[in-house]
Amino acid sequence: MDAILIVDDVKANRILLTQMVLKMRDFIIFEAVNGKEAIVQFEQKKPDLILMDINMPEMDGYLSSQAIKEKAGNNYIPIIFITALIETASLDNAIAAGGDDFLSKPFDFNLLESKITAHLRIRALNQQLCKKNKQLSCLNQHLNREQHLIEYFFNRILENNFLEEKFIKYFMKSTSAFSGDILLSERDDVGNLYLVVGDFTGHGLSAAMGTLPVAMIFFKMVKEKATIAEIAREFNKQLYQFMPSEMFFAATLIKLDKQNNTMTVWIGGMPECYWLTQYGELKKVIPSQYLPLGILNDNDFNETPEIYHINKDDKVYLYSDGVIEAQNAEGKMFGSERFKEIVVSQQDNLFDQVLNEFKDFTYNVEPKDDITLVELTCYDQIEGFLCK
Repeated sequence: MDAILIVDDVKANRILLTQMVLKMRDFIIFEAVNGKEAIVQFEQKKPDLILMDINMPEMDGYLSSQAIKEKAGNNYIPIIFITALIETASLDNAIAAGGDDFLSKPFDFNLLESKITAHLRIRALNQQLCKKNKQLSCLNQHLNREQHLIEYFFNRILENNFLEEKFIKYFMKSTSAFSGDILLSERDDVGNLYLVVGDFTGHGLSAAMGTLPVAMIFFKMVKEKATIAEIAREFNKQLYQFMPSEMFFAATLIKLDKQNNTMTVWIGGMPECYWLTQYGELKKVIPSQYLPLGILNDNDFNETPEIYHINKDDKVYLYSDGVIEAQNAEGKMFGSERFKEIVVSQQDNLFDQVLNEFKDFTYNVEPKDDITLVELTCYDQIEGFLCK
C-alpha cells in the first residue's frame, strides 16, 4: 500500500487533505506540522508521495523539499506543493526547490486525485527503472570481472611472445576489447624464429577465445622444435575437433631457419605475403595455398609448406584482411592494390610509411574488422637468431 506524507502547519488542512486522499482509495497517511518534522518523517516512514505546504514555521516547504530530494537521491519521491500562492515567482521557487507539481488552495478533489495518481505511476516506473539499472550494474560488474580474468589468461599466455622490434614491427587494432586477430612469435633453443599471424572468424570475445588454444599449442610445439607442417596440422586437428563448425582460423605460419637460411611458409585463408630484399625490391608475392584451419578433417588436411632461401635483411610483410577491407569516410576500401603499391614503393622506413598511409586513409573511421600489420626482418649476428 502506498504511503503519503501530508505536511501543513494548519491542522484543519491536514484533516481535509487526509479525508480527500482516503476517499480516493486506501493509503497509509503520515503527517508533519512543519518542514523539519517532514524531513524526520521522510527518513523514518519512507513515504511514496508528499503533499507539502509552503509557508510554515521553523522551516518552510522550499527548504524541506530541497533536503528531502537530496536525501532521496535517485529514488524518485514526488512532492506536490499545496499553496494559496499564485504568483509566478512562488511557483518557480517551488519547482526550483525540487517540487514536482503544485495544487492551489482551495483544494479540488478531481485535480488532486489525478495528480496523485499520475505521480505515483511515475514513481512506480522509476522504481522499475532503478531496479533494472541495479541489475544491469551488477551484470556489468560481473562481466568486467570476467573480462579482467580473461585478459589475465591472455596476457599470461602471450607474455612468451618474442616481439623484438629489430626483427618484428607490428600494428594491431581491434573492434572491441578482444581481438580475433593474433600475432605469435617465438624462438626455439637453436635460434630459429617461428611466427603466426592469424584471423579467427568474427570479432570480440567469441573470436578471441580461439586464440588461447592456438597460443598454447604454438609455444609448446616451438619448444619441441616442431616443423611448420607439424604445427599447422596440430592447429587444424584441435580446432576442427573442439571449435564450433562456423568458426575457423585463417593463418600464415612462418619459420626462419638459422642453420639453413630458409623461410618455411604455410598460408591458409590469409592475404598474400610480400617478400622484399633489403633494398625494398619485390622478391615474391606468396599467395595463400590452402583453406583456413579448422575446416577440413585431419585426413583431408594438407600441411605441405613452401620453402624459400632468405638473405640478410630480407623483409616479409603480412597483414589480415581487416587492413585491405578498412574504409575511409567516403566508404572506399583501402584495398589490396593500394597496399601493394605502398609496399613495393622502395621507401625508407617502409613499415612506418605503410602504417601512416593506412591511418591517413581511414582517419576518423572506426574499423569494422580487427586489423593486423606485420613487418618481419631477417638479421644476422644477433644472439640466437637468423641468417649467417
